[in-house]
Amino acid sequence: MVEKTIYALGFFDGVHIGHQALLAECRRLADESGCKAAAITFSSHPDTLVQGVTPRLINTIEDRVRLLKESGMDELVVLPFDKKTMSMHWQEFLDRLVETYDAKGLVCGHDFRFGSHGEGNAQLLADYCNRHAMPCAIVPEQKLEGIPVSSTHIRSLLEAGQEEE
Repeated sequence: MVEKTIYALGFFDGVHIGHQALLAECRRLADESGCKAAAITFSSHPDTLVQGVTPRLINTIEDRVRLLKESGMDELVVLPFDKKTMSMHWQEFLDRLVETYDAKGLVCGHDFRFGSHGEGNAQLLADYCNRHAMPCAIVPEQKLEGIPVSSTHIRSLLEAGQEEE
C-alpha cells in the first residue's frame, strides 16, 4: 500500500547543498503534514534522450539512493526516463504522481523543468498544487561564496580537474 507522501522532485546528481535544501524542505513539509518524505528521481539522466548526450555523472544510481536516504528521505522512487516519460504532458506527469504514488505535496527547485519539451516549470507545479490544495515549496537558488550551486557547475569543475574547488 502506498502511503501519503510529500515528494522532492529532481535528478539529484551529486546531492549537493542545493539538493540538500530541497530535501530539508520536503522533510519539513512531510513532518508538518503527517506524511512520509520521499524523492523522485530518474534511472538515467534526461539529457540522454532530450539532447542525445549523456552527461558525465557525479554519482551512480546506487550512490544517489544512499545519499538521498542519508539526507532524510523515507523512500525513493526511481522512474525510468524513457520516450513515454519524455513526451508526457507536464500535467499528466503530476497527475501520475498523485494517482500512482499518492503524492500529497511536491517540492522542487526554482529551475526544475519537466514534461514534454520541458514545458512544466516550478510556477506551473505551484499552480497545480494550489488547485489541488496540496502543500508545495519551490526552493530558491542556493549559492556558495556567491556562486550558484548546480550539478552542471560541479561537473564542469570536475572535468577541468578542479576537484578541490
